[in-house]
Amino acid sequence: MHEIADNSADVSGEPRSWMNGRRGLDAIAVRIGLNGAQLVLVDDDGEWERWVFPSVGEAAEAARALEVPVHTGEYPEEVRVRMNRHRRNAQSFGHGAYPEQGRVGPVIPYPENRPRRAGSERTAQPPSRQSPEDDGP
Repeated sequence: MHEIADNSADVSGEPRSWMNGRRGLDAIAVRIGLNGAQLVLVDDDGEWERWVFPSVGEAAEAARALEVPVHTGEYPEEVRVRMNRHRRNAQSFGHGAYPEQGRVGPVIPYPENRPRRAGSERTAQPPSRQSPEDDGP
């Protein structure tokens, strides 16, 4: 069996520092995957950040320790509307929304995504769509 790493957040550090200077915070504790939960903090402007915990109970307890109203299990409609209304600034696109995935990097140039000159390759047509001219010389 594989050992599951404990990626739980230290609520005295990062979430608390993210909260500094923000108003109207809500916390949402929801289950993710088989053995995890996330704590999402959403401010008045709809900007949000998330931290991963081993259980929904621990995520909710962390939010209570931060003295933020907690919603467990689902996002309330007013919080969803706030999050969808928020527009990220250009600098925020330098990193992903999920910090554990790291920085956003270049897209791998798969062969099927590379630009091709028109007529440089013959495309295979299904037999019903081929014409006698497609057979070539």
